[in-house]
Amino acid sequence: MDMSWDQIATLAQLVTGAATLAVAVFLWSQLKVQHRDSERDFAFANETKQQDLFASWYSDESACNLLWKAYNSYESLSPEEVHRFRLMYQQMYLHQLNAWRLKRDGDDLRRWRLQWERILGSPGQRRYLEEFGRPIVELDPGLNEFVEEIYQELESQAV
Repeated sequence: MDMSWDQIATLAQLVTGAATLAVAVFLWSQLKVQHRDSERDFAFANETKQQDLFASWYSDESACNLLWKAYNSYESLSPEEVHRFRLMYQQMYLHQLNAWRLKRDGDDLRRWRLQWERILGSPGQRRYLEEFGRPIVELDPGLNEFVEEIYQELESQAV
């Protein structure tokens, strides 16, 4: 069977198109893998920074004492102590917001519930949410609803 030059050119174009499509599919899959790797790296970095933040708080006597006082006697904090506590907790809330948005645990909220029950566990921690924290958690409606539910539960138990 003899093929004309037009048929050969058409066949070559089809083969070239199929090869181009195969390369595009391969590159698309590689981009998806890189994106997942990037998200995983960001989640790990966020969690590492949060752990480092907590470690710095508890290894520094001044910070540790401030946290204790803020948790248990918030109303007795001086304006400077409120400011320092606000800055410390603001960083922690921002890390929580990032972690929530990354959905590391998918739809399983058990770890989140436990974590936020501890974040809001004392009266002073709940005062922080009331005075400064809500604008941060309100940046994500799902997080806001979740935190607000825990806050309401803890406040009703405290009465």
